[in-house]
Amino acid sequence: MVDIMTTREELYRKFGPMLIEAIVLVIKDEINILRTEAGLPERTNEQILIAIDNKLSPLSKYKWMN
Repeated sequence: MVDIMTTREELYRKFGPMLIEAIVLVIKDEINILRTEAGLPERTNEQILIAIDNKLSPLSKYKWMN
């Protein structure tokens, strides 16, 4: 749990894969709130991972990644 006094600077020092995972989990939670309100089933972690992989797979690497 994040301390209520966490600053923007402190938050963004937590960069890389863990920050991306946290952002994805927050978005998933928000989507599931809306889906529940709409009478739809919640998305599972597996469904989210598959959706991300489906969007990530066809993307080209940036030049600096080669």
